Amino acid sequence: MTESIQNLIRLTDAYNQRAGQTISYKTDEPMSRHTTFRVGGIADLYMIPENRESLIALCKMIGETGVRAYFLGNGSNVLFDDAGFRGAVVSLSSLRRIEVSGTTITAEAGTTLAALTKTARDASLTGLEFAYGIPGSVGGAVTMNAGAYGGEIACVLHESTYLD
Repeated sequence: MTESIQNLIRLTDAYNQRAGQTISYKTDEPMSRHTTFRVGGIADLYMIPENRESLIALCKMIGETGVRAYFLGNGSNVLFDDAGFRGAVVSLSSLRRIEVSGTTITAEAGTTLAALTKTARDASLTGLEFAYGIPGSVGGAVTMNAGAYGGEIACVLHESTYLD
């Protein structure tokens, strides 16, 4: 394990003590467990922030340590090398909050498109029908402008917030 990964673990442990365990992690995690194609070698570190605040803190810690990072949604359309990933894979799977306000749906990056489309249906909102069968997450869909059946995310996206 590299020194930068060890430093990130130390910073994460210190943050968790202060904040009350909001970032879980595993070392030497097989990425085949986290992709729809079930392929990929071992990641040095697999991290799961519990909420937006812990994701922001984790991004700062990654920046401080210089650890290479990959942000993973639902794991669809992702192939990890069988040789593994040297760095931290950050799972957005816990970031699934969805809110409906009038005709606007706000969803976090880890929200599955299936959950998003069902929320739209239940709120009698149209426009997301094309996304129902897409196996990805909101973050991935926005990043790659996911689409099907003549519809695409760009046609229904009003606003996006991102961390850099």
